[in-house]
Amino acid sequence: MLVKIWDVATGQELRTLVGHSDLVLTASFSPDGTRVVSGAYDMLVKIWDVATGQELRTLVGHSDLVLTASFSPDGTRVVSGAYDMLVKIWD
Repeated sequence: MLVKIWDVATGQELRTLVGHSDLVLTASFSPDGTRVVSGAYDMLVKIWDVATGQELRTLVGHSDLVLTASFSPDGTRVVSGAYDMLVKIWD
């Protein structure tokens, strides 16, 4: 499934991130705005490059749908929470 990045001022779609195999439930920017993290029903957390739209990394470890994912304030880690009742911190 898709993650879309939009220009708030114009409402124009800037980029479409393709890679999840099921519905995406969460997406957020890194503190510096260069990456996006997403989580989905496919039990995966993905990290994307905003400028290119390329998938940088897929984080595998949850056994149920990922409900939330976000970067740490310094952008060096990702935290994710899933329906498997686990919260994971990724380096």
